[in-house]
Amino acid sequence: MENTHNFISPKTNLIGIGAIKDLPNELLAWKLSKVLIVTDKNMIKLGYVENVEKILKSLLISYDIFDGILHPNPTVSFVEDGLLNFKKKWNVFRRSYKLIISIGGGSNHDCAKAIAVVATNGGSIIDYEGYNKVTKPAIPHIAINTTAGSGAELTMFAIIADNTRRVKMSIASPFITPFISVNDPIFMTTMPKEVTASSGIDVLSHAVEAFVSTEANPSTDSLAIGAIKLVFEYLPRAYDNGNDLEAREKMMFANIMAGMAFNNAGLGYVHCMAHQLGGFYNQTHGCYNAVLLPFVFEFNAVSIPERRIMQLCEAMGTITQNRAQAVELIMEAIKDLSARIRIPGRLREMGLDERDIEMLSENALKDISSFTNPRQGFIDDMIGIFKAAY
Repeated sequence: MENTHNFISPKTNLIGIGAIKDLPNELLAWKLSKVLIVTDKNMIKLGYVENVEKILKSLLISYDIFDGILHPNPTVSFVEDGLLNFKKKWNVFRRSYKLIISIGGGSNHDCAKAIAVVATNGGSIIDYEGYNKVTKPAIPHIAINTTAGSGAELTMFAIIADNTRRVKMSIASPFITPFISVNDPIFMTTMPKEVTASSGIDVLSHAVEAFVSTEANPSTDSLAIGAIKLVFEYLPRAYDNGNDLEAREKMMFANIMAGMAFNNAGLGYVHCMAHQLGGFYNQTHGCYNAVLLPFVFEFNAVSIPERRIMQLCEAMGTITQNRAQAVELIMEAIKDLSARIRIPGRLREMGLDERDIEMLSENALKDISSFTNPRQGFIDDMIGIFKAAY
């Protein structure tokens, strides 16, 4: 019986302290005349964009900058603004732009992916919601990452908010995977505590969901378990001291490992639900994940093999021979870590209105991340999880 497990990731991943110095060697072979930089004003203020500008200038590569990503949940309008910027120079764009470089966290990478898709496929980014709707390769993309993190610099997913429907769209296609990723922890030392916390707990949710996914396999399992161990050991340190370069580097590796795991194994109901909350209330994605993760895990536990539950329990630093106790220990470990880094414990603390739960539940079941959740539920199940986390 056929049972394939394709493994998709960027062609090249530049990783480690000082990795940005290797970017010129990667660019030399491209013989580029002009590129687009997609970023936000804070990245410019911090000097990270200037670092890349210096590299491009040294290689005699000209560039334009789109810095219209105004908040952490990229929207259809941001994508359209970026494309409008291009269309003003459309003839030049078609002739000369061979590459997009995104600088920042997941929002900037996702917006760059969306711009790259529409530039070559046409239409609106809304047309590509779902899995494998992109029919032509996007413009090649280099993602320079500054958080640990969404994993967006590594994946074939883009999450874009459609404010007209107040939902976050999931767009998935191997065609939108960045060509090169850059993860240099030097860029991560300036992350504020709240970003360190929300992005770090996002790494944990990616790893846990990938490990229990219906598409998990030995390759993704090893990456996911390794990421979980790193998060529990190093996220509190990175949160306490942003200049702890060892902790930043270990969280960088956790982000990479979890990103590669979920890119190839898929996610689950945590992300289905968090996407709807983010699209509706426009708060931080990672914090929604942190609140939802223990409750979704409790719902899924009956469908997760005992061996996997025990592996998760051990990766989080506890050991037991009792399945029911292991489930409780896992839930407690997630909640304790979230509390340790000052993430809210309940959805009501993040603005959820109980009257919206049914509508949010209906939309969550339509999210493509639901396909690989280990236990398939119905609308009443989704409502029950929302209410448990409320």
